[in-house]
Amino acid sequence: MAGIEQWSPKILVSQTGALRLAYDAFMIAQQAAKHSSATLEFYRKRLPRFLSFLEERGVTDPEQITATHCRAFIVTLQDAGLSDNYIHQHAQIVKTFCRFLEAEELASQNAFARVKMPKVAERIMPAFTPEDVKALLGACRTARDRAIVLCLLDSGARAQEFVSLTIGDVDIQTGATHIQRGKGAKGRVCFLGAKARRELIKYLRKRRGAKPPDPLWLAHRTGTPLTYWGLAQMLRKLGKRAGVEGCNAHTFRRTCALWSLRSGMSIYHVRAMLGHRDLTVLQRYLALVEEDLAEAHREHGAVDSML
Repeated sequence: MAGIEQWSPKILVSQTGALRLAYDAFMIAQQAAKHSSATLEFYRKRLPRFLSFLEERGVTDPEQITATHCRAFIVTLQDAGLSDNYIHQHAQIVKTFCRFLEAEELASQNAFARVKMPKVAERIMPAFTPEDVKALLGACRTARDRAIVLCLLDSGARAQEFVSLTIGDVDIQTGATHIQRGKGAKGRVCFLGAKARRELIKYLRKRRGAKPPDPLWLAHRTGTPLTYWGLAQMLRKLGKRAGVEGCNAHTFRRTCALWSLRSGMSIYHVRAMLGHRDLTVLQRYLALVEEDLAEAHREHGAVDSML
C-alpha cells in the first residue's frame, strides 16, 4: 500500500495475505489517530518481529493467533536474554495489536486478553552527575550544542517534543516553553532558566532572519530541522567525546526530574513539568531523594553530630 511503511522481507517473508493486510490496517489506524512520528516508527520497527514469529509457526491469519502464541513470543524474547524493558515494549505492542484486531473484527477475540504483561524491575536508571554535565558542556563545539545540553536538562522535554519546538514556542523573557504536542497529543508548559536562555540566545544570534514559526533546532550540515534521530546521533557523539555514558535525551529527562526533586520542587510540579500522567515513576525518584536525606542525617544529624 502506498504511504504505508515498507515491510522488510528480512523481517517477514510473506508480503501478502491476511496477516499483512492486518498490519497495514493497524498502521493506517495509528496514522489516523495522529500519533507522533516516533510512535509510528516504534510500531514499525517492533511489530514485525511478532508477525515473523507467527509466520514461522504457520500462523498467516489473525484469527489463528492465540494466547499461547503471545506467551511463547514473550518467552522467546526472555530466552534471548533481552532486557525486561525491551521485552515489556514488545509485549505492549502485541497487546495493542491484538486489541485492534478484535475491535476491527479482524479476529473474533483478543488473543492477549488473558496474557499477563511481563514484569519490569522497579529500578531507576542512572542520571547525570553535575560533573557529567560539565564534561558534556566542555565537549560541545558549537553554541547550538551547548544550548541543546542546557535546554534539554532544564526543560525535561522528551526527544520528539524537543526537536518539534519552534522559535516562537520559547518566551526568551520568561523562559516559558510551550510543548504544543506532547505525549498523547497533550500540550503543556515547561521552563528554561537564565543560564539555558543565555546559551539559547547565543545560538539564535547566529540564525539571522529566523522567524517565530521556524524550527528552533537545525542540523549543522544541512540546515534542515533537527530530527529525533539527528538529536540522538548528536548526543551519542557528544557523550563519546566527553567520556560520559548514557548520553541520550531520556537521561537528560531523568536528570531534570531528579535534580528538581533534590532542589526542593514538589513532586506535583515535577509531574506537570514533565507531562507524566501519574506519579509512579516520580515516586521512585522521590525514594532516591529520601535516601539522600537519610544519608545526610546519618552524617550531620543535630543530636548525633553535636552531642
